[in-house]
Amino acid sequence: MEGLKDKVFIVTGGGSGIGAVTVRRLLAEGARVTAAGTSAEKLARIREQSSEAADRLLTVQFDLRDEGSIASLVARTTDRFGRLDGVANVAAAVSADLMARDQGVDTMDPDVWADMMRINVTGTGLVIRESLPALVAAGGGSIVNVSSLAAWQREAWLTAYASSKIALHALTRHTAHAWGRKNIRANAVAPGVVLTENVRAGRPPRSARPCRRRPRCRGSVSPRTSPP
Repeated sequence: MEGLKDKVFIVTGGGSGIGAVTVRRLLAEGARVTAAGTSAEKLARIREQSSEAADRLLTVQFDLRDEGSIASLVARTTDRFGRLDGVANVAAAVSADLMARDQGVDTMDPDVWADMMRINVTGTGLVIRESLPALVAAGGGSIVNVSSLAAWQREAWLTAYASSKIALHALTRHTAHAWGRKNIRANAVAPGVVLTENVRAGRPPRSARPCRRRPRCRGSVSPRTSPP
């Protein structure tokens, strides 16, 4: 990638899975990165794995359900690196317990829906809100929201998760339309199932299970699946 050297990025969910891979790739391209996550242990691991770029890596433990924690994340990033050029919103509500309780609309659990929306939509929106002033001050930047193929799949479960990811696309479109005039780009990517630690700890989507019997799917749970 060209043009990433010395740029500053925040990666939420940066301690593991897609987020950790994103952090390592940005560091490899010469960027300065804040890896943010809920697990101090996972953040310590990403620091250890990226020791050669320690001067360009900041790790911050934060909570997407806590508005003050999100504001502090952005403030610590700009205090450390002096600017902000991009945000990768990778963090999401994907704990094994929450996903197991996310069933069909006929057995809707309001607490599960509240958690999904609070983390995946409201929390991500607050990260964007807090980042916008710094992105504008830098002359523009990029916001990438990680959605999911689940937003379009027809499943009998993961109803709240899928609904939250559809909402994330609406948030992305709004951000792109409203802030494009300030040279801020907003895009969403929607990967299939990726075999991260959190996914392995839970159960695979029901519709993906038969794929394991096909040679091309060995090591995956669907044709559009890959390791992080």
